Amino acid sequence: MELMELQAIWQQYDKNLTENTKINKEVLKQILISKPKKRLNWEKITAGFNLILPIALILLILVPNIQYHSSIEFYIGIFLFGAVFSALYYWSVRYYILIGRIDFSSSITLIKKNIKQLEKYKIKLKRLGYILMPLGIVGIFLMSKFPFFSKNSIIPFSLIIAVMIVSIYYTFKYSIFKQFRLLNKEIEEVEMLEKE
Repeated sequence: MELMELQAIWQQYDKNLTENTKINKEVLKQILISKPKKRLNWEKITAGFNLILPIALILLILVPNIQYHSSIEFYIGIFLFGAVFSALYYWSVRYYILIGRIDFSSSITLIKKNIKQLEKYKIKLKRLGYILMPLGIVGIFLMSKFPFFSKNSIIPFSLIIAVMIVSIYYTFKYSIFKQFRLLNKEIEEVEMLEKE
């Protein structure tokens, strides 16, 4: 066998090896990126459910149980609840749209930037929700003629405050940050693969 033939065979072997390495790397990338895709799809499903659930609860529970009466408390209650609900619902729709804009076919840098933006928006949404929630609850109580300053209101208010404190603690201590920390870790694995 001549030297030229050996060089040609070697070059063909080297080319095939480079192609196989490239294909294997791409397959591994797709496998690694499937984890954050699934995590984000689950987040999108949850966000979609959070868009449907409040409307269903209002239509099935709040509307049938409201006692319509012509008083200033009733109209203040409607205004408070309506303003809080509308604001939170608008921000929830924007969050759902932000999730849909994340495209895993774009560069890793852009994906990381979009996920960071999504994380900041979710934290902002949760903070505003917890800040505005007491106003919405007051609105519901005003609409239903619930006595604020009576012995009967101590237990419901105590339970509401306790549930809100536990919910705030869990949400900001574990839930949001853990979720996005795992998502970022999975994206960084893909980024490390691309740098190799």
